Amino acid sequence: MKKIHLLLTAAAGLVLSGCASSNNVEDVSQIRTMTVQGGTPFTQALAAEYRARAIHEADTEDETDDAGWFARKGLRAAKGEVVLPSEVGVGGESLNRWGSLGPVVVVRGSTAPELQAARGRLMTFLDGGGRERMPAVAAHAQGAFECWLEEAWEPDITAPCRNEFLKTESQFTMTQTVTQQSSQPAAARVNTFQVFFDFDRSNISETAGQIIAQAATSIKNGNITRIELIGHTDAAGPAAYNQALSKRRAAAVKQQLIRDGVPASEITATGVGKAQQLVPTADGVREPQNRRTEILLH
Repeated sequence: MKKIHLLLTAAAGLVLSGCASSNNVEDVSQIRTMTVQGGTPFTQALAAEYRARAIHEADTEDETDDAGWFARKGLRAAKGEVVLPSEVGVGGESLNRWGSLGPVVVVRGSTAPELQAARGRLMTFLDGGGRERMPAVAAHAQGAFECWLEEAWEPDITAPCRNEFLKTESQFTMTQTVTQQSSQPAAARVNTFQVFFDFDRSNISETAGQIIAQAATSIKNGNITRIELIGHTDAAGPAAYNQALSKRRAAAVKQQLIRDGVPASEITATGVGKAQQLVPTADGVREPQNRRTEILLH
């Protein structure tokens, strides 16, 4: 669908975009053939992420302004700059277009809180060492968030970007929980990795493979006594089918861990179907964050 961009004001458009619209075609042309000039693994991955988004907007969506916004970010990242995700501004409910794209992207007040909260979580991860620990996943999360932000005025297009961000967010969040056993005075530390799946699928995506590889590295480098895999599904579909699917998801992660050098004898894999949801939903609801396999390292 061709978007009609209505700027709040001409002056605001220039301030927010940081570049006149006439330069969008040139910026997109440059990013198609960009050369990454050093930088870090994160800035290199971010440049590639923005390049892909810019080309998609230009060639598939036919939206030059939005393509130029992504292109300018990508060209900066290609020079080694740590480009921040745009901030979320709050506009009125009657706006046909949320203003131009720039350091601040104005969205309707009703959609702003979720986007602002998501950006806050993303920044916590990025500034907490996520760029260094998981550069490719961090870059993809930032790209997915800005896709969500850029498409915020079109609900039918927003959903895939939002879902991709939430899925990636859960994958880049490696939680360390401390569990206290009543029979022991000392706490046992459990590292948990979350591997997420597409709807009704048990295949390992590229991003999921990166998470599993990180788990395998932790297993090899740490004092791990037990590796437990627990497969889950969302609430859509019959219970028996989901039980079998959850087992296939756990088995898929197990096979990838084995390929990454973890002995099969050290791994236990089970499935719990619809049970133990990460995001509680009613029966029948599709929820991306519930389609997962947990890797528990004891």
